[in-house]
Amino acid sequence: MTYTFSNFPVRDRMNDRLVREVTCAGPASYATGGDDLDFSDELGLGTIFGVYGHLSDGTTILQCWWNYTTQKLLLFVTSSDAQVANGVDLSTFTGTLLITGK
Repeated sequence: MTYTFSNFPVRDRMNDRLVREVTCAGPASYATGGDDLDFSDELGLGTIFGVYGHLSDGTTILQCWWNYTTQKLLLFVTSSDAQVANGVDLSTFTGTLLITGK
C-alpha cells in the first residue's frame, strides 16, 4: 500500500497509544491473508494495535480489519462481506486510515 500523511496532527496520543492518520491507496496486487504494513520508519510505530477506516474507488467500499496476531491488514468488500480475492489490483481504491500503535 502507498500512503501519505494527512493534514491532521502526526504526533497525537490516545492514552498510552500513538495515533497516526494517513491517506492511502490500495496495493497493486492484494494478497489473500492480508497486506503487510511496515510503518516503523515512516510513522514511528513498532507495533500496530488497530487500523480503522475504509477504502473506496467511488463505487465499491472496502472495510479494513487489522489482524493483530498476524500483523496484517485484511480488506473485505462491504456488499458481500467477502475478503478481497488474491491478486486483485486495488490501486484505484483510496481512503483515510486511523492507525493506533506503540
